[in-house]
Amino acid sequence: MNALDDPQAWLQAQPTSDPVSRRVLEGLARRAARQPQGALRERLVARLVERAQAHAAAPAAAPRGTASPGPLAELTARLQVGAGPELRTVQLHRRTWSALRLTRRMAEVSAPVPEHLGPLNSQVLVSRALQQLKDLSPDYLQRLLTQLDTLAALVPLQAPPEAEKPARVARPAARMPTPRKR
Repeated sequence: MNALDDPQAWLQAQPTSDPVSRRVLEGLARRAARQPQGALRERLVARLVERAQAHAAAPAAAPRGTASPGPLAELTARLQVGAGPELRTVQLHRRTWSALRLTRRMAEVSAPVPEHLGPLNSQVLVSRALQQLKDLSPDYLQRLLTQLDTLAALVPLQAPPEAEKPARVARPAARMPTPRKR
């Protein structure tokens, strides 16, 4: 069967295992079949044949569950299984220190807020929100405070403000012309 005479019938005879590639090839075959005989149809059929042969020559993708793990997965598995007593000790100490840090930070946040600040003061609102967050989800609060500590540690690394720029000088407002009396 010639692909130039009937591209769709030719494609039906070709084996394709990938459904996405099959749909692309079917669309190309439909487009080629709609064209009258000529140079455009020949180019479309040539592209169709080229792509069909490329998909037939490409090795079929292995199912997702059977692929060998990548190097990162192997490293992660090795660290989790063969962690050894040293890594487990470090993990225990890290948990202890983070719990102590959380307790210290919550004590700082829980410090009594002066009453004269009012109910909509930002310090009062933040203190109240953190207290409620501690009651609702202590793990989330711990992660939040860890992220805030990290951001606070990055502040000194921030580029210094540009001191070279001269300060803006306030200019007097331009006078509006007064209307002339006639």
